[in-house]
Amino acid sequence: MFLQILGIVFLLIILVVAYYAWKLYRFIKKQKDSDIYLATSVLPMMDLELESINSDQWKEVEQLNYNESELKKVGASHLGYFAAYTGMGVIRISLWDFKNQAVGAIYEACADLDPENVTFMYEVGCKLKEGSVCLTSNPHASFSNRPENHKIAFKESNCIIELLKSINAECPEGLKYQKIQDPKEFFMECYEDMSEWCWQEAQIRNNKTQQTLSSIGIEVTDELIDELIEMGENHCVDVNINRARKKLANHSKISVSQWEKIRDDLVFINNTMKTHHIVSAIYDLAGDLTEQQEQVIEGFEQNSKELVDPIEAFHLLLQTLNIQAKRVTSIDTPVKTEIFLPV
Repeated sequence: MFLQILGIVFLLIILVVAYYAWKLYRFIKKQKDSDIYLATSVLPMMDLELESINSDQWKEVEQLNYNESELKKVGASHLGYFAAYTGMGVIRISLWDFKNQAVGAIYEACADLDPENVTFMYEVGCKLKEGSVCLTSNPHASFSNRPENHKIAFKESNCIIELLKSINAECPEGLKYQKIQDPKEFFMECYEDMSEWCWQEAQIRNNKTQQTLSSIGIEVTDELIDELIEMGENHCVDVNINRARKKLANHSKISVSQWEKIRDDLVFINNTMKTHHIVSAIYDLAGDLTEQQEQVIEGFEQNSKELVDPIEAFHLLLQTLNIQAKRVTSIDTPVKTEIFLPV
């Protein structure tokens, strides 16, 4: 998220998991594919879902009420209470909007193994033209890897208001904060950015990531890393398809009724795709293939392990297979994408 909920989803859960590692590892090791299960539980969730909850589910009610009362005094608006489930625990979130200039999040997290023992912290974040700035009470947040355009800084404080008052000083030189049109959407989009980045091959192979995995008893093998990288590649493709779909829905001239008719049939091709993604897209467009076309597909899979230009490869394969498809439009950012419909 803009405010690096990774400081919670990633770092906090890492800390919680590490704290209970002896219990978790002893239990999970009995399960099938235990290392990959534990690794994916520790790494950032690929899909963040916020479930609406009530304030009576919080444990640290006194701290919650104090911070919320201070936010109300400065005119902040409450966006709701939410819960995010990580597979290892739950994170409760009280989300606030400060005049479309900043978003505040109060967090309470606990492990499933010990739901009464909670960690309480808060963050304030602002939007940059491309990225975000976050000020957090989580002293461990600055130790995690993160993309350069999502800056985070720790400030020791007794209340979230202290972070709100200090966030302007954290704006990078030469840049300025942007208006936040939809605070909750911004919150989700920034988490998506961070999650995608953390699942990239360079980050999976990063020493910090592998040390974190090792610290909770995971045997970091080449096979495990390769499997995580493949999962990350698929996640990257899915994230960019969702971005393109959202951009098309928000900015195209397609009517609501037209959108309802075509949205499930749209096929997205982007430059993050691998060979198997291109093949899958062909089946989505063409349905059943002839035996001769299947042979062409097999040859493509064998001879195209690495794609220099996935979109161009898709066009060539489409032409070779003599499959007709309607090109709807193209999108250049954040990843070059072409969108098709079956004919």
